[in-house]
Amino acid sequence: MSEYMIFNLVPTFHEAPISLNLFLKDTSSFLKRLNAEQADKKYILYPKQSKEMKRYLEQAEGDTIITYLPMETAGAFVYGNKTAVVRVIDGEKPLPTGVNDELPVFSAEEFSDIDIKTVIIGGNAKKKGTFTFSKKITPRAILDQCSSVKEWKGIYFGYPMGKMLGANQLDEEIELTTDYIHIFDETDCILDQLYKIAERYSKESCGRCVYGFEGVTQINMILSDLVMKKGKSEDIELLLDLCSVMETQALCDIGASAARTVLTALQNFREEVEEHVAKKNCRAVICVKYVTYHILADLCTGCTDCVDACEDDAILGKKKFVHVIDQDECIQCGACMAACEEGAIVKAGAVKPKTPKKPVPCG
Repeated sequence: MSEYMIFNLVPTFHEAPISLNLFLKDTSSFLKRLNAEQADKKYILYPKQSKEMKRYLEQAEGDTIITYLPMETAGAFVYGNKTAVVRVIDGEKPLPTGVNDELPVFSAEEFSDIDIKTVIIGGNAKKKGTFTFSKKITPRAILDQCSSVKEWKGIYFGYPMGKMLGANQLDEEIELTTDYIHIFDETDCILDQLYKIAERYSKESCGRCVYGFEGVTQINMILSDLVMKKGKSEDIELLLDLCSVMETQALCDIGASAARTVLTALQNFREEVEEHVAKKNCRAVICVKYVTYHILADLCTGCTDCVDACEDDAILGKKKFVHVIDQDECIQCGACMAACEEGAIVKAGAVKPKTPKKPVPCG
């Protein structure tokens, strides 16, 4: 008989409460199996803010065998680390001490010991939501089910997998362990998406090891420079060197997953990332510092709606005159584009549309 057993319902991604949903869907079956397990103490960890779990506990009959522990989190990668979860039952903070998958900590799927994996698919997928796949699968098989809104670009497998794959890996078999998958299409900028992912990892890092905490911090600083048009060509190599070491030297799987995400992104989308430095261009026209706004003369009606919307007085013009954006004053906030009902304002990357240099009469 083991000393304890922990049934973990806390989602690693707040977008994908897989274990919690599976538990609530078939509570009686899970509890029956859990009660049959030989352990001195049994715990169920759940997110405190879950209204569904609160309603269940209010209606559930008293159970002296299982201890329910509410966790103050909407979702955190740290709860995917078993060494961190074990510390919770001792009244400590969930801080990882390494990687030990032999500990008696189970998600709903691990406890059921089934050959399928339930995931949430988001991003620019044509079909979003909950999907069930075989644990051994190819990215192409996943993409066949969800597709993408526009031309597909890549697929991101979240923590603990930490992989951003492109067309070359579509037919390579992978082991599906994440709860969340994100689909990229041609409207996404890989650098922008990678920066957002890295920012999330910076909030997840516990600060217990140099490569986990300082490594993630350095990744964010470098990616921030690239996004803000301050990057240098050597930044790419610096990221590769840093993440290659991090992947093997980080204390737990959170730092390793962050590093692996950057490595696979650069392996598969390096050319797109390098364009931001070499050509000062964001091909998806997403990164704000690489984008300029322009008013098309043939569509502008001189209504001044954009002038009123611009809080930085960056738009020149008056009634019945084609307006012109002063690029030196524009902060690329996009307020003018949102205000224009004529569709006369467009975003541009490296290639700029021809527009008047100063206001001219409409028509």
